[in-house]
Amino acid sequence: MRQINTIASTAVLLLLGSATMPVQAKSAPEALPPVTTENPGALHGLGRVAIGAFTVDILDRVEASADIGGLELVTGAPTDIIVNLVGTDPARYNALVDSMYAQFAADLAAKGYTVVPQAELAANAEFAKEKPGVSRLEKTASGHNHYVTANGLPIYMVDEGFIIPRPVEFQVFGKKKAVRDPYIGWGSSFGAGFVMLDYAKQRQVAKSLGAALLNVRITLLGGQAHIDRDFWMTKGSGKTDAAMTFVPLYNRVVIVPADGASPYGRVALGQPVVTGKLGDLVSTTSAANHAMQTAGNAAIVASRFLGAFGAGGGMIGAMHYGNRSSYDLHTDEATFEAELSKGFAQVSQSLSAELARGR
Repeated sequence: MRQINTIASTAVLLLLGSATMPVQAKSAPEALPPVTTENPGALHGLGRVAIGAFTVDILDRVEASADIGGLELVTGAPTDIIVNLVGTDPARYNALVDSMYAQFAADLAAKGYTVVPQAELAANAEFAKEKPGVSRLEKTASGHNHYVTANGLPIYMVDEGFIIPRPVEFQVFGKKKAVRDPYIGWGSSFGAGFVMLDYAKQRQVAKSLGAALLNVRITLLGGQAHIDRDFWMTKGSGKTDAAMTFVPLYNRVVIVPADGASPYGRVALGQPVVTGKLGDLVSTTSAANHAMQTAGNAAIVASRFLGAFGAGGGMIGAMHYGNRSSYDLHTDEATFEAELSKGFAQVSQSLSAELARGR
């Protein structure tokens, strides 16, 4: 049975909602999304801070797999769903991320923090030893990830379990799954040791500046953030409203204390923040391909049944099901940027408010 790719977190999530469920815009400023805090002592006494990293991960091709039983597969339920974002220009991502950086810095200042200007950070002798960040595209278990850095800041894409150990479990259809960071590609995983050295260097930067460093990581998925088994159990034909989702846990701030020695802290989004409607989610799965996949699944189920009672002992049953449904999330640049900006305003205000509460 195909195992699910790890693309959810403690609160959450799968990527897509029911074809009958509209996306609700969430804009009430008095109802900020909840957050979680680890090592709250790292937040105490913060007054002067510097944004040491600000990386936004935009998944413009999302790939998900579901754990579904054999009889369901015979009926044609998809085991793999792909969503491609259509209508945006990746060349504009940098400007969008720079504006998100400015929003977060302004929210910190509004909470009473002194935010070290970027020019002062760049002039710091310790920070100058760091390599400038370069935005890049990386393949991960969750799809195609655009890691976009604000203002050329370093990119620290690493599973933060290395520096803040925390066992994490989540549930999908009632089954507990172990979690590893689904938005980190193998290339970044192999380079984790180097990133850990960079974190050690950040301690020296924080100490020399007399300011805590804040490493900001934002993760955006295409699709609705509702676990809805009905979507997986049907072909999801027709159209449904499409949105982007700021996912829990992977929208977060890691705090590198100013003393250069205290434990790292982390403040993370506790539930999904979904944008308003971006456009339509349109199925691009061909009927011929669907029929072929369904027939193949039926043959595999039959082989498993017979193999269980035959000389082969079910060896054929090791074959994988294959039933892929694909969709295009249609939007336009103006709508995309406006809705992401509104959604990020909630995320930024929530994270900055929690940092202030812990102070």
